[in-house]
Amino acid sequence: MTRPAAGARRHLALDEVGSTNAVALEAARAGDPGRLWITAGRQTAGRGRRGRSWLSERGNLYATLLLVDPAPDRHVVDLPLVVALGVRNGLAELSGLEPGLVRIKWPNDILIAGAKAVGILLESEKGRDGRRAVAIGCGVNVESGATETPYAVTSLREAGYTGTLATVFDHLAAGVDEALELWDAGRQFERVRSEWLRHSVGRGEGCRVNLPDGTSVEGTFVDLDQDGRLVLDEGRGQRRHFSAGDLFFLRGSTGA
Repeated sequence: MTRPAAGARRHLALDEVGSTNAVALEAARAGDPGRLWITAGRQTAGRGRRGRSWLSERGNLYATLLLVDPAPDRHVVDLPLVVALGVRNGLAELSGLEPGLVRIKWPNDILIAGAKAVGILLESEKGRDGRRAVAIGCGVNVESGATETPYAVTSLREAGYTGTLATVFDHLAAGVDEALELWDAGRQFERVRSEWLRHSVGRGEGCRVNLPDGTSVEGTFVDLDQDGRLVLDEGRGQRRHFSAGDLFFLRGSTGA
């Protein structure tokens, strides 16, 4: 993986913030052109998908990439999969980790040996000037992970990584940069989809999707469709496509 020169990446490093995503979106409102990384040593109001709180103590990596008008709106929905691929590829190159154990769980969690190591949250808004701002937040368990979760959690340290936090950020950012280049503002999503599937976990296995409306559906994870939606085979020739939800595998050996 080609690493950009130190001065080629715009990076705002902060000690403590409420949320790196919030800082990124505020920068966009103030006219920032995007391609800005924001990191923090600690977040006091970190959050995950659907408003869940995200443990944000020191020792882990909290990083957000701000993009402005990254693609036509119809392709912005690709970004959770694009970013997950980039984060996975970047972290898989860290010394001490076994690349084959670094996998993606739909839509954009990163697992190591079946346990969650990275959560990714995308937030988007259109400003008064008509620009589309997208904040891509990544929380990486470097030193520790959350406890009392309904799924297995791990950290890079537990997985064998002995390097620095700065190196984790460098690899993650480079991986995301390369995935965005591969995606080409939506023109090459099929290439991203193919690579995402190659590094995904649980394809062909039984799973349950907990939907935003509180219901759940069980079936077999068989594919991603051309729009990046999860394809679930419910049996008897019935397939359903999902664009949002929480995925749980019915056999604990595969992942959360």
